[in-house]
Amino acid sequence: MRLLIVLALAASTSGTLLAQTRANSSSTSPSGRYGAIGCLARQGTGPASRFTIVDRRGDAPTTYRVQGDAELLTKHVGHTVELQGSLTPPPAGNGQYTLKVNSLVWIASRCSR
Repeated sequence: MRLLIVLALAASTSGTLLAQTRANSSSTSPSGRYGAIGCLARQGTGPASRFTIVDRRGDAPTTYRVQGDAELLTKHVGHTVELQGSLTPPPAGNGQYTLKVNSLVWIASRCSR
């Protein structure tokens, strides 16, 4: 009986700690997948346009360039989304990191301010 209570307590505590960690900072997993939650935006028009996401978790907002399926990303411009994928550093060490999207999860139809 004690073992069951200890296991239940450990499971609930680890889930809480994981949720707090993800809420307070951007997350990377050991497999190199990266997650960002925020407002998806599009800058420019036509083939020269680019997508960005602003992740407001952590101490300061962080903006990432986003690469992925342009049709899918266009459908979610102005929405709050969670993007998962690989992260590439900016060339020459300055500028924005690029998030190459493998998955997109829709969270809300609007971006919170």
